[in-house]
Amino acid sequence: MKNIITALTLGFTSTLINAEAIATMPNQAQGKIVLTNEVCKHKGKTYSALNRAYNYTSEGYSNEGCFHLEDETVVVIWSMSDGAKKMRYPVENFTLIKKNITNGGTQI
Repeated sequence: MKNIITALTLGFTSTLINAEAIATMPNQAQGKIVLTNEVCKHKGKTYSALNRAYNYTSEGYSNEGCFHLEDETVVVIWSMSDGAKKMRYPVENFTLIKKNITNGGTQI
């Protein structure tokens, strides 16, 4: 579990040109919750201490949110039509997305 927390922390503190998904978790709607390394923006404001999260269902419905790590949980503040909803998910429920990173043609 410590490896997942470390990887998530490194994933969203790295500076990348393009935002990338760094971890996913299945949700109850046969879709996924996706955590990204992108800084969270909501209604024109930037929340530099939070990163962007989103979810989707098997029918294609989607929702946006912001997340941070707290102890051994991923805390997501979901943007809802009637306000915001804070949810906590165990960090071990997420699967890290492995990227093939190369350095001069050599896979790292």
